[in-house]
Amino acid sequence: MKIFLNGKIVKKENLSEIFEPGFLFGWGTFETLRAYNKNIPFLDLHISRLNDSLKFLGLDEVRIDFKNEIKNLLKINNLKDAYIRLTAYKKRENTGLIIYVDKFGYYSKETYKRGFCAIISPYKRNKNSPFYKIKSLSYLENRLSWYQAQRQNKDEALILSEDNFLVGGSRSNLFLIKDGVIFGPRVSTGVFLGITRNIVIKLLKDLKIEYKEKALTKKDLFSCDEAFLTSSLLEIMPLVECEGKKIKNGSVGNITLKILDCYRELCSKKT
Repeated sequence: MKIFLNGKIVKKENLSEIFEPGFLFGWGTFETLRAYNKNIPFLDLHISRLNDSLKFLGLDEVRIDFKNEIKNLLKINNLKDAYIRLTAYKKRENTGLIIYVDKFGYYSKETYKRGFCAIISPYKRNKNSPFYKIKSLSYLENRLSWYQAQRQNKDEALILSEDNFLVGGSRSNLFLIKDGVIFGPRVSTGVFLGITRNIVIKLLKDLKIEYKEKALTKKDLFSCDEAFLTSSLLEIMPLVECEGKKIKNGSVGNITLKILDCYRELCSKKT
């Protein structure tokens, strides 16, 4: 059987995976993480979430030695600091898995010194939907939010719930700092429980920095002293502007930088 693909006629057999339900219907889940000098911090947490998401989607767990397979890929591709993506998806008979690695160079030192600028996404999150709780291959809402930011030459899009509470970014979690206290969005408003988010909350306890959750509004954002975003790829990214308005004085805050240093120190520990 032959098919049309981007102006060419090719054999369907050469593209068999894209006809599996995972790719046809976005029926699957993914994880993105980083390797630091061949070290892969928090891998077990990512694998656990991947398999929890597969269970939610009605798919079988993936049972392989992830650490060994990823380290082998890093070796084959001669990579030390790398981007890693795990994609697990519905096949007609079982669960498929793709592991992809590439050189990591997304964010320079200058990016962290400058900080991110954001917009407010036009797409709101339904806090009653269970699907925002997993990293589904059906990632269109998040991706379109980020696309809107890119169109405006911004770095991220913050997402509001249907009740107009801030729940995080299109690919990140959000934290605000006010009078030395760090605030995160209340989970019940529609927050995705990011792995880096959870690690940062534990770090704050070790640093003896008070952490509270509340239903955050745009007013809270624009009246805070510092703000930052978290994800496995971003680490701890300062947020200095939103919708063209500076957050505080528009510069990166000292508390944010302290948390970034502590997080990177944690990532450097051998696993």
